[in-house]
Amino acid sequence: MTKTSQDIEYNVLGCKVRVRPDQDDSTIAKAVVDLVNSEVEQLKKSRPQLRDTDVAVLVALKMATEKLQVEDEYKNNIFKLEESLETALQVLNIEAN
Repeated sequence: MTKTSQDIEYNVLGCKVRVRPDQDDSTIAKAVVDLVNSEVEQLKKSRPQLRDTDVAVLVALKMATEKLQVEDEYKNNIFKLEESLETALQVLNIEAN
């Protein structure tokens, strides 16, 4: 990681990535780059024969899969919460009458 004026420069698979974050975003940007680099290192250790482009695609696919799974789990939890609230409201309405 290098800092130039307000830009922060990271290295991901040999590519220089420059970020000009707001104050709060600099922590998030670093965490994202660290996560990507960690995934890259793990994949390269387990499959050293892969080219960097293959590694990049596999890491992107893994992260996209995880994102979709988290979104799906979030939606399911929201639906369950709504159902629980509706049930609770019905019980409260019955008891109030």
